[in-house]
Parts: sequence; C-alpha cells; structure tokens
Amino acid sequence: MPNSYDTNYFENRDSLDLLLARTLIDLFKKTNSKKVLDVGCGTGQLVRYFQNHGFNAYGIDNSRIALKKAHQKNKAEKLILSPATKLPFKNETFDFLCAISLIEHLNKNGAEEFLKETKRILKKGGHLFLVTPNFATPIRHVVGLNWFAYKDPTHINFYTPKKLSAHLLKMGFKNPNFKFKVPYTPQYDMQFPKPFSKLPRSLKILSLHLLFNSPIAIVRDSFWILAQK
Repeated sequence: MPNSYDTNYFENRDSLDLLLARTLIDLFKKTNSKKVLDVGCGTGQLVRYFQNHGFNAYGIDNSRIALKKAHQKNKAEKLILSPATKLPFKNETFDFLCAISLIEHLNKNGAEEFLKETKRILKKGGHLFLVTPNFATPIRHVVGLNWFAYKDPTHINFYTPKKLSAHLLKMGFKNPNFKFKVPYTPQYDMQFPKPFSKLPRSLKILSLHLLFNSPIAIVRDSFWILAQK
C-alpha cells in the first residue's frame, strides 16, 4: 500500500457526499436492493448512512488506518479489512455493490480482479455502481497538471466513460448507464460553488438535471456509472 495512504489522507476524506449518498439510496429502492457493499469504504461514512436508512450494509477497505478511524466512531462491526481484489464473501451474496473513487487506485490487473470478484459476489441481476475521475473531461485539458485527479499520487489508472463502459461489457456486465435522476434539496447547496446557492430553485433543479441526467453528464470532472450483472 502506498505510503501516501496515511492518517492525513483519510482525515481529508472523512466526509459524506450527501448528493451521492441520497442518489444511492434511491437506486437501492429502485432496484429492490437490500444487502449492499461499499468497496473501499474508507472511514465508513457511506456504510453508516446506508445502515441508518434501513439497509443491510457492509464495507471493506485495505487500510487499517481508515478502519481504525471508523471504529472510533461506532462499533462498525460490518466494516472488514480486505483488498478489493479478493472480496471475503460467498458467491452471489449482495444485491448491490458500490465503489466510490476506488478503481483509479488499482493497476490494470488489479482492476480486472476487482471486477471479477464483484461479478462473483453479486446476485444475478445485481448492480455495480462506480465513481471515478473522468479522463475525457475538457476540464483536464484546461487546467492541465492542476486537474484534481492528478493531485492524488495514489491515482494510477484513469478511465473515460467509453473505456470503462466497454470494459464492463467485456467482463460480462450489461446495461451501463451514466445518467441519474438526482433530486434537489437545499442541503446540497454547500456542495456546489457559492454562486449556485444564489440561483432560484428552478435553476438549481435544472442544473442538477443537466449535470447528472443529460448528455452533459459525461463531461463532468468525474463520472458515475451503473451496470447490471
């Protein structure tokens, strides 16, 4: 594990993306998912959120530092120390698996092993949800070496939406999707640039639709993708 996965690394990432968390809860309900797994769960913020909303949620991470921090907050009995390339579960255990900002930390072989393991432990018809930096975004060309994904030295493998979609299809997944209905609530305002908070509610709803549920979604700084086993 790279030395850069230290206490500061997880301190800086010990937060909950409410926009993402709420969207995942909606996806669980839409896909009738009950048992869910967060791979690369870090300090367990998402897992706790899922559990608090009534889902049978587990998390794994290969960092003892992250899981120690998680255990300081609660018992975290469903957070397990394990690499993403060797998931410690039986075949067809989960309805839904998510991996937020994980796959870019794996080399080519590691990413393939992770996807094989994901497919193995998902139930038939189960879903995989990934978030990763978008190597196709125009923003990368505009800001150059200052692009956010370049600033993390633990990022070693980048994807475009087209590349990752093709890879998932090759691995036997189906129906890759990049568009998501994201409901607006005022709680999301703090996650956007300050000018966003001054927009009328109707324009905020339109902005979220364009960013997450239109063709514009695939040019964002990072992208979300959902696929089915």
